[in-house]
Amino acid sequence: MTRYWPRFNRAGFEESVAPIDYLEWYIPRLEELRAHNLSFSGMQYNWNVLDLLGDTIADIAKPYMGDVDDPKEIIAAREGVNIENVLITNGATQGINIALLTAIAKIRNKSNGKITVAVESPTYAPIPQSALILADDVIRVNRYPPKDYGHWRINYEEWSAALKKSDILMITPISNPSGWFFHKDDLAWIIDQAKISNVTIIADEAYNDAYREIDDYCSIHSVAPNSISINSLTKVYAMGHIRFGWIVSDSETIAIARRIFMTFSGVMSSPAMRIGTKVLQQSSIVDEAIADYRSKNLPKLRSVFAKHGIVWNEPLSGVFGCFELPNGIHSELFADHYCKVNDLLVVPGTMFSDSMQNWVRVAWSIDPKSFELAVDALDRSLELALNQKQVNKSK
Repeated sequence: MTRYWPRFNRAGFEESVAPIDYLEWYIPRLEELRAHNLSFSGMQYNWNVLDLLGDTIADIAKPYMGDVDDPKEIIAAREGVNIENVLITNGATQGINIALLTAIAKIRNKSNGKITVAVESPTYAPIPQSALILADDVIRVNRYPPKDYGHWRINYEEWSAALKKSDILMITPISNPSGWFFHKDDLAWIIDQAKISNVTIIADEAYNDAYREIDDYCSIHSVAPNSISINSLTKVYAMGHIRFGWIVSDSETIAIARRIFMTFSGVMSSPAMRIGTKVLQQSSIVDEAIADYRSKNLPKLRSVFAKHGIVWNEPLSGVFGCFELPNGIHSELFADHYCKVNDLLVVPGTMFSDSMQNWVRVAWSIDPKSFELAVDALDRSLELALNQKQVNKSK
């Protein structure tokens, strides 16, 4: 099988930049336009931009300044911070780069000329691979699945050794692809160890807004000093195409981040600011849709997993999760053969880690009617894969 998982070193690309390998797999499959799709990493919601903007649609190309709503005020109120603690960015991916550049700028003169970043795995490839471009060394630290149900956990000895060598730690509190938030004990330990080792924490929180109702929810900036939180309208609020994100941190850090943003981007585009602000003002519409989709879609998914004897480690909230295929079935074979036969697209675990070759990520972020058809296709794909595996065993 071809490797598609995130890279944590520059092997083979010492004088170049490594590709984001999973896109080599995913984009061609999207272009196939399979009839059923459980591969989405974010909420699918059709905003009506004409209704959203109303009469202000005529101003969409005008400079966004003067007597207009400031989206930083909305974000600051949601996050319980001051407006000086918020910077608007062109999506979460730019937020990752700006956060990393900001953290590096703050420690460059203290690092003896070498910046080391610890990055968790499984993960979204641009996180470690941005660090490979902007820093010097990247250390992989792992989150491990439970034996049956619950949080994906960390090994304290492994993480402690990495943090002692690192200047920056990059995490995704809502694990992609598991959909599980950090266990509260693990997060408290990480924050304490980062403080001891003077490590800056950068948290990609693009899925956080779908988890606000769970007991252990928090945004990292609110509980960890020397940290930067990143969020956007892409994953939860279905507005990835306008590239609207933000970072939250202390005012000194945001001031540095703002200079970096202005150096590379100048100002945000007017259409993104106008549409993004309206979405923030009406985000409760999507919050309600997520709750509705969960209540209607998840029982159907549970039923299919139970039918096939699959242990389903269902996340406490959110719009996606992952499961381990039975009988050692390879996730890419499952996606590219058994699912394709049934016109279904899912995401193999190998997109996130080389340790997830038998795992598949599925999302319930589509309308219930479409989901019912898609989960029926998943049922047929599992049936086909398991029957074929049994036939092969008996030969």
